[in-house]
Amino acid sequence: MEKNKGSLTALVSCFARGYHTSKSQKPIFQDPVANSLLLDEEKQLIAANWANAIHFFDQEKGETLPTFAEKLEWVMNNQTIPQLVSRSRYAEDGLMQAINRGVRQYVILGAGLDTFAFRQENLPHDFTIFEVDHPATQAFKRNRLNELGMDIPANLKFVPVDFTTDSFVAELKKDSYDEQKQSYFSLLGVVMYLEKRDFLRLLSAVSNLAVAGSSFVFDYLDHSAFDEKTAARKMTQMRQITASTGEPIITSFDSFELDQELQDCGMLVYENLAPANIEEMYFSDRQDDLHAFDHFHFAHLAVHK
Repeated sequence: MEKNKGSLTALVSCFARGYHTSKSQKPIFQDPVANSLLLDEEKQLIAANWANAIHFFDQEKGETLPTFAEKLEWVMNNQTIPQLVSRSRYAEDGLMQAINRGVRQYVILGAGLDTFAFRQENLPHDFTIFEVDHPATQAFKRNRLNELGMDIPANLKFVPVDFTTDSFVAELKKDSYDEQKQSYFSLLGVVMYLEKRDFLRLLSAVSNLAVAGSSFVFDYLDHSAFDEKTAARKMTQMRQITASTGEPIITSFDSFELDQELQDCGMLVYENLAPANIEEMYFSDRQDDLHAFDHFHFAHLAVHK
């Protein structure tokens, strides 16, 4: 598995979505395609890495849970799955609402191994999906689809972009993005790794590109995630892991002042969910101990011109 970091992150996220869909009796997010994108050896390696990490997350659980399957289940359900599946559910629920009000373009920034294009059903005939990601990650995905004999839907456009050197706006325009149509943008699991000024520039670029009323959905951390006195243990562990891999978590927002921080980006805050809101929406009345992660918020912005 000698792949670039983007591809590795995409593989791990894909594994989590597939694991949740196949193992949960009441999935928060259904992704029946995810498992088919991974080779058996990839599933085995990812599973082993997660199960073996239980001693880092909880020494007592690592010593008391007797089987590999139980260790893997505990790590997945406590450290990985809740945030991944709830943010995907939030983004796609919002997308369906946007389609009902006339949106005809979906732009997935940092798409990785997203499978929406292969799960789409009964969408308008003029609906277009743009997957924007690093060229190496997209090459890996396209090769994998080819290996599996999976046809690429006619309404799916791959837009390879190196965000450090390329303009994703320019590349979208080259690939039939219609600047006269309302669009729905998503950026999941990425903002916390970006410098805040770079994220604000990205929002401004989207606002300049998209027509008024277009949407932008993302997840973000609040400031308390970086406060050693108030940060949840899970958050502290997450920061330690990402820092050790060379991709530190660096950015947060004040959830009560998000609209002020974004006021110069041509965006209005349409919805801003706190962990308690996310818990109520997706994790109430469950028997598997899945819960919304502390410090993570979901936001839905509207382009305002």
